[in-house]
Amino acid sequence: MRLSLTNIFGVLFSIGILVFGILEVTGATSYIESIPILSDYQFLNIPSLFIVMGGVLNAVFITYQPRYVGKAFLSLFYFFSQAKTNSKALENDLDNILEWNEQIRDNRVQALSKFEEEHQDEIEGFLFSLISTNYNNEEIRDFGSNNIEEQYFRKMVVVDVLRAMGGAAPSFGMFGTLFGLVVMLGELDNPSAMGPGLAAALITTLYGIALARFIFYPMAEKLKNIAQMNKFREYFILEGILLINEKKSSFYIKDKMKTYLQRDFKREEELELQGV
Repeated sequence: MRLSLTNIFGVLFSIGILVFGILEVTGATSYIESIPILSDYQFLNIPSLFIVMGGVLNAVFITYQPRYVGKAFLSLFYFFSQAKTNSKALENDLDNILEWNEQIRDNRVQALSKFEEEHQDEIEGFLFSLISTNYNNEEIRDFGSNNIEEQYFRKMVVVDVLRAMGGAAPSFGMFGTLFGLVVMLGELDNPSAMGPGLAAALITTLYGIALARFIFYPMAEKLKNIAQMNKFREYFILEGILLINEKKSSFYIKDKMKTYLQRDFKREEELELQGV
């Protein structure tokens, strides 16, 4: 086992954020208060946010490789994006499979070389390269399944990171609450000075719960659903390419592949065209 400098830096950085938040909440430092724009809003408490995020980052940097932590944060930028895999996309994939079959029938060597180059960074390119190497269908299915499952596993690690962040956020929200209560109890003889401590105690819990339930957990489930749909699509393409390699007719391939499509797709398409 070797040391990871990125992990060490991530842990130290997160601890620094956490400690800075604690020092600000307890009044040991007052850098945030000296910046009016950061201290004039009732529900904006930067020290509390630092405590929660510092704790969350510390937890995931200790547990996961930095690249997966980075991918988890990058995924948050796609919060409102949609999966590319849907009924229409699968229908387009079926059309492509039928087109590939016709071109391979016309000129197998040239078509395989062309498709391998066009789709070199996708599952299709990998499968066509296997066919070009003259592997049989059982071997292609085995290699293709391994590739699909490996990609799915890597995506699910990012999902696990987001779930871990969702689990850690409320805990460190309570962690910050304890420091806020300590500050409040230290000012029992001065009721007017208890406000900041109480505010920090409550807002830190609020941040922890909000980040977990409104961002981290929903995004984890979204990425899981996208990964599962993409996995289905790649198995769909794998089955189609195996049928091509078996030299099945286009009619057979079309009828076989349509069994993987949802039955009400045509009805959905008609309703969309009607604006329903």
